Parts: sequence; C-alpha cells; structure tokens
Amino acid sequence: MERAVKKAIFFIAVCGATLLCACRGAGYTVFAPVPSFSGDILFSAKISGGRAQYAYDGMREIIDGIDEQVSLTDSDSDLSRFNNAVANERVEVGKYAYELFVLSLRYYELTGGAFNCAVSPLAELWHTDATSLGMYAPDIDGSHISPPLPTAQETAETAAYCRPDTVSAWEENGRYYLEKSDGRVKLDFGGIAKGYAVDKCVEVLERYSVASALIDISGNAYFYGRYIGGDGDWRVGIMSPRPRAAQTLSRGYVCAVSLDGDVSAVTSGDYMRYYIHDNDDGSAVYVPHILGADGVPIGVVSSGDGWKNDDEWVISATVTGESSAACDALSTAVCALGMEEGGALLQKLGYKGLIFTEKRYTIIGDIRLHDPDVYDGHKDYEYHEL
Repeated sequence: MERAVKKAIFFIAVCGATLLCACRGAGYTVFAPVPSFSGDILFSAKISGGRAQYAYDGMREIIDGIDEQVSLTDSDSDLSRFNNAVANERVEVGKYAYELFVLSLRYYELTGGAFNCAVSPLAELWHTDATSLGMYAPDIDGSHISPPLPTAQETAETAAYCRPDTVSAWEENGRYYLEKSDGRVKLDFGGIAKGYAVDKCVEVLERYSVASALIDISGNAYFYGRYIGGDGDWRVGIMSPRPRAAQTLSRGYVCAVSLDGDVSAVTSGDYMRYYIHDNDDGSAVYVPHILGADGVPIGVVSSGDGWKNDDEWVISATVTGESSAACDALSTAVCALGMEEGGALLQKLGYKGLIFTEKRYTIIGDIRLHDPDVYDGHKDYEYHEL
C-alpha cells in the first residue's frame, strides 16, 4: 500500500471522478477542479513543465467555447437551434459543433449504432435524460419513485427516427452547416463532448511545451507524457461498479492498471445514473441511462407485455487509447453491445479495455494490472477469455 501511494495512484470513473494523486509533491502545478460545461462537469489539470498557466487558461477557453456551441441548457446554442429547427432547414453552427457531429456519425457507423448521438427522444421516452434522472434517481436511503415504462412498440417507433445518418453536414466558404431531413431528430453530444474537449486540451499542452500533465474532465482522463517520478508510469484505479461490503480501500476499486504516457482512459457504466421501476407483480427493473442500439436501456429486456432485467450485461467498461473522444464513444458502445461484441469491437479498432458484467470480466489488449493483490476487486468476478 505504501509503495502504491508513493507512485501516485489516480482513480477514474464514468462521471464525478475522484482523482487522488501526489502530483503537487512531484513537481506539478495543480489546478483545482472547476465547474465546466454549464456547471454540470468538473475540469481539473496537473501540469509539469512548459508554460503551465498559459496552457491552463487556453484549455479553459476551449472548453467554454465548446460549451457555448453544444450546450443543451442554453436555448441560443448552436445545438439547441439545430434541435429546434424544422426538416430541411439549414442551420449554421460553429466548428466545434460541426466536428463533434462528424466524429459522432463516424462512431455511430463504426459501432453499428451502439454509439448514437441522436437518442434524445428515446432518452426522454425511457426517462433516462438528465431532467428525468434528477427526479427518479434513488435517494441515499434507497427510496425511489417508480416512473412508467414505454411499450416495445413505442420504443421501436421512436428509435426509427433517432438516426444521425439522416443529418447532413458540410463546410462552405469557411462556415459550417447541419441540416436534418426529419424534424424530430435531436442531437446530444454528451457521450463524446468531454472526450473531444480533452483531445483539444492536449493540443494546447503541445503548444505550450508541457512535459507531463494529467487532464481530467469528470472522468475523461488524459495522461500526457510520462509521470514525473518513480518509473514514469501512471497508476490508474478504476472504481468498482459493485463495491464490496468489506472494501479495504476508500470507496472501493475493482482494479488498478499501469499506463504509459500519451493515453486517455474513460469508464462508462450502469451504476452512476439509473432509476428503479416497480412492476405490478412486485418485481423491480433496474434501468440504467445507457441505451442499446435497439433503443432499450442496457440490461433491460422484454417480458410479456412489460420489461425485466437480463441475466447479465456490461456494468462497467473502461477503454484506453490515444484519442479521448474515441475512448468516450467506445466505452459507451461496449456497454451497449455487451462483453463479446464490445470486446471484439475494441480488438478490431486497436483499443484496449477492461469489461465487467455482474459475473465476469475480460481484458482487451496488453493492459497491465497494478498491485492486483491490493486492488483485488476483479477477483470477485470470473475471468473470461474472448
């Protein structure tokens, strides 16, 4: 345990990440977490070398610029104007919004629809949008409000038009435009915007000759350069999706890994945002915020005229790779696809990952577990070889 602390352990999760580190003593300038993206998300940085303050200010400016264009809480943002537009209405947007759509469409196609930036109507139908989850998420004492669930027919009818490939995007004379063929289409870049912002922040680090840095936007972490101190590896602890009752480490971590520099790590899971629906027969349905390609929340399957939970689904997926936007999109897609298909997708695209279901876990790529006998939550799961 003492050795782990000296080498700086960083902890990440799907959102509201807890990052514990010894960067200040290791020669890093630490910039405390500040609200970003309309105040719902925290941005923090730890920077060594180069012009740290200039780099930090530059990153803040970029994050604010992205938020101005794609915020859904601002009715005047580019994305809000697009969502409120009618069919075949050309909407001029900023470069960030344009690039986010192009990236989102790319990962929609690469994942066979498992990552979908056009699911807002489905999220509203299933009460997994931010507003609904604020109302229906269980209280700390376990009490909850049970919202009604849509029918399979309502879900299929809504999913039919939740398609980003019905949106056209183009650049003309240095300006950027989006246009939808169906007025019901609404975009939401919440599943990739943080990762995209991290990638843009990395460009700022390069511009100001930073040597080493940790960038974190509410769980989208980027480890820039080698860690200053020890053997140069970054130690990343991943929050347990199902904490054990006798957890020995604060809050509980399913495992820890060692990462080289210039890599992002993003975790998505079912355990941060969800609600519980009570069926008439006394059974309950756990409803996470992540939607599958069929428009139904992960882990939820039809049962007669209603719904129930499946026997097994992905409860946590951590993806590592060079692009934080890709890690952001792919971690969501893996949850939507399941362990087998999601793992195969990561292998195909050359990204690494750790995938957990209620019963099993698997490792994609040459990820190195750090102190597996200390960060041993993974031992509660059966290892599955893909």
